[in-house]
Order: sequence, then structure tokens, then C-alpha cells
Amino acid sequence: MTRPTQAFVAVLAGLIALSIACADASRAGELEIYESSAGQGLVRSIAGPVTNALIDLDYAPITAEGGKLYGMSELEIQATGNLVLSPTGFTCQATSCLYSPLPFVSGKSIRVTAGKDLAGEIASAANLLRIGVTGSTGHIVLARGEYLDGTGNAATVGAVRNVDVTLLVTVPEIELAAGLAATCGLLAGLGGRRRSARATRARASVRSERGPGARAPRGR
Repeated sequence: MTRPTQAFVAVLAGLIALSIACADASRAGELEIYESSAGQGLVRSIAGPVTNALIDLDYAPITAEGGKLYGMSELEIQATGNLVLSPTGFTCQATSCLYSPLPFVSGKSIRVTAGKDLAGEIASAANLLRIGVTGSTGHIVLARGEYLDGTGNAATVGAVRNVDVTLLVTVPEIELAAGLAATCGLLAGLGGRRRSARATRARASVRSERGPGARAPRGR
């Protein structure tokens, strides 16, 4: 097996493992977090190597259970392989954003806690985080975190949910770009069917009443 083929097989195995983790409905919530230039349910693929390439992460409050989001806690964005998250172009864009490490320096992960809309966010898209990425091979993954949904009476404050493990960005070596693009397209198709079902549930759950105020879950 040639070196590019071996590397592609290794990356493909990682993608399959992530897709299985995303499908574990017993643990994962429905809140969509994604790279903005790719869109909901899709993976952004960048032909490496890259130096301080900007990625822009967004989220969709309306996709949370109950159609509302009251806050997010300890969302952890991780870089795998030889990728490193860098402060070049960095900004934490979410409302009332807290992050660690503070100040942010180059490293393999960042954690974000945000949200103060006590009536519940219902936007179809909102800004989360912009950050630089440097390296030649690896993934940017949403690895863990919690959020507070709107499944309470009349779409008021509901339950604390775990975020779905989500592959956001992949940076292949140039030789792997074509194969990874096809793989990411396959995963995007699977994600599209899940996203359609989620959207239907979210629209059915949204209520016109605004609930009483509540605090976003605190970070540890």
C-alpha cells in the first residue's frame, strides 16, 4: 500500500468512527454546530498544508430540542493529527462568550461557554467562533459540551443536553484531497437526512410564548 493510500485509509476510518458517534442518539443532542462556509450537516475540506487558515464556526439555536436555546457550556473544539488552533484572526463571536485558555494561545483545543438570551434563542444561524488553523493533516472536531434546551412547558427552559460529536473541518494532504472530498460528500448525505428530520421536529416544537428567564449552564 502506498503512503497516500495508507493515510487515506486511516483518515477514512476516523471519519467512519465519528459518523457512528454522531448517530448515538442515546447520548447526543440535536443542536447543530458547523463551519459556516460548508453549512449545516456538512464538513469543510481544505487541501493542506495550511498556515493560519481561518475557520468560522456557527450554530443554529432553532435546532435545539424545543426549538430554543438558552445557553451552551464547555463546548470543546479539538484539533487532531498535526493541526494546531492558532490565535491569528481569533474572535469569540457568541453572545456573552467565555473561553479557555484565556488569553487564547496556539494549542490543540479551546473551550467556549456562551448564551444570555433569557427568553431563548430561536435564530436559524448565529456566530460562535472564528479561529486560525495550521498544519497539513487532521480534523477539527466538536468533541464535547452541554446546552440548555427549550423543552419546558410552552417552550420554556427545559433540559441540559450533550452536544453531538461532530466533524467540522478536515485538512488532508494534497494527495488525499480528491478521496476525502468524496468521503465527506457521503457523510454529508447521511447528515442531510438527519438534519431534515430535526428541522421538522424543531418547527413543530417552537411556541409563540416567551418563557420566564433562566441562566445558561455554567462552565466548570
